[in-house]
Amino acid sequence: MKTNKKYWRTLIALSLVILMAIAVVGCGSTADKKPAAAPADDSLAKIKAKGRLVVGINAEFAPFEFHTMINGKDTIVGFDIDLAKDIAKDMGVELELKELAFDALLTTLQTGQVDVIISGLSATEERRKTVDFSEPYYRGGQVLLTTNQNVGKFNSFADLKDRKIGLQLSSLQDKLMTSLLPDGKYTKIESMNTLFLSLKSNQIEGIVTATIVAEKAVAANPEFVIATKVAIDDSSLKSPGVAVALRKNSPTLKNQIDSTVKRVVESGQMKKYVDDATKLAGAMEASKNK
Repeated sequence: MKTNKKYWRTLIALSLVILMAIAVVGCGSTADKKPAAAPADDSLAKIKAKGRLVVGINAEFAPFEFHTMINGKDTIVGFDIDLAKDIAKDMGVELELKELAFDALLTTLQTGQVDVIISGLSATEERRKTVDFSEPYYRGGQVLLTTNQNVGKFNSFADLKDRKIGLQLSSLQDKLMTSLLPDGKYTKIESMNTLFLSLKSNQIEGIVTATIVAEKAVAANPEFVIATKVAIDDSSLKSPGVAVALRKNSPTLKNQIDSTVKRVVESGQMKKYVDDATKLAGAMEASKNK
């Protein structure tokens, strides 16, 4: 009987020692466990491997990008396209343009159908929640484009409230005006060309758009004018300017694109691209109106 008691006491003590050892090892493994390493960024490597950079654009936003005939061939041109060519060249790959509706651009980027967007896209605070942006390559304001017939109706920003104003659907101007004047009488259309036609036919009384787009439209259409008495404050968008959009967490691709953007901006080449595209767009529109 004594032997049995001694046996059981020894067995219980040994079991406790084993359990404590397991607990210590378990705690140690938990404490020493390191978080899983973040996956390597292969955003640039993938583009180089396939040998082409697929760029999403909306070619109805002259002078950023637009269609024109060159040597009898329909060609997409503009200063966004000039920049895209430089970026692809610096990467050592071919450039492939994918033309899309403006409101489909960000979705197409996020689903991986394009590598980047270069399409007059302002790097607003709202957009930066879902995509990353390069350094800005163009900065410009917003204006009201109207006609000589209607310009007298617009003497301040408040005058936009009860007027028929056109906006490009899902554009920066769409977001801005919907925020500044929620009760405005807006006509929202995907195509800038259709908006211009609507303004000419007096279906709308004005278009809120980028300054450079309005200036091109005025140069090509004698009935158009910028309403200089209307000041449009776009500071609420918190945007540093127009930039290249790319998917989140793509630092190697961003660094590569930033190096090209910095080079063309600091050298003055970007300004030349903008000036040349603006002149070409104006000349093209003027020839249509003859």
